Amino acid sequence: MSKILGIDEAGRGPVIGPLVMCGVSVKEEDEKELVKLKVKDSKLLTKEKREYMFDKIQDISYKYEVIVVSPDEVDKAVNNHDGLNLNRLEARKSAEIINLLNPDKAIIDAPSNNISSFREYISNYIKNKKLELILEHKADMKYPIVSAASIIAKVTRDREIEKIKKKIKVNFGSGYMSDPKTVIFLEKYFEKYPKIFRKSWAPYKNISSKKFQKKLDLFADFINKAEHKNKNLAIKLKKLEDFGYTFIPTSAEHEHVRMKGPCTITLYKSGKLLIQGKEEHKKAVEKILK
Repeated sequence: MSKILGIDEAGRGPVIGPLVMCGVSVKEEDEKELVKLKVKDSKLLTKEKREYMFDKIQDISYKYEVIVVSPDEVDKAVNNHDGLNLNRLEARKSAEIINLLNPDKAIIDAPSNNISSFREYISNYIKNKKLELILEHKADMKYPIVSAASIIAKVTRDREIEKIKKKIKVNFGSGYMSDPKTVIFLEKYFEKYPKIFRKSWAPYKNISSKKFQKKLDLFADFINKAEHKNKNLAIKLKKLEDFGYTFIPTSAEHEHVRMKGPCTITLYKSGKLLIQGKEEHKKAVEKILK
């Protein structure tokens, strides 16, 4: 009984939410059922059509596997953690799916046009060296089995996005920067819901950087306008940079300045100073600020 596996992803580009990888495996003689179902690249189908096909594909499949990759894991890959990048992350997840489902043939929608390089990398992580491996860019447009994986991945990601919206009770749209709702949400809530964002994405980094610079400008303004005793304190806080402390965005309106190092230091607009951390670190900070 020969088994064919198709692998595709959904959510490679958005600034919000997970990347979803899916592998759908069918017996070779059942692949014609996917053709009858008229599966195609998920982006070419309506939401209603994808939802309808979702259950049908599961019924036809021999096995299937879905991997939901968090924004944090995507960020680590983009930032070259463990020698990764986004394409290599997809390669490793694809290899994981292949090893779990153990097909005779696997067809992957390769994220890179450099097929030979992608093949060489993914082959290092596939256990079955006799596997027939087909790698093509935009394979979801050509192979029904890959289209099926595309649909399962897309529906799963859509459901993950709805879970996030339900949890935070805010409709932020699709999560893509082409969506005005997403753009507005990012600008307003990037600090409040950091876990749902891909912080390595340029839109998040740009907004975060602008906000951070604004905080530094406000800090400089505060030093200039503060009463004498607060001015001295603010200047002393600035000296903590020599001890590895950095300024970070404040988390509430009544906070004026925050610093992060061995301790977290918060200077409130009221003039109150809060130092949080281990006792020995707190004492060291207090000594500097005397």
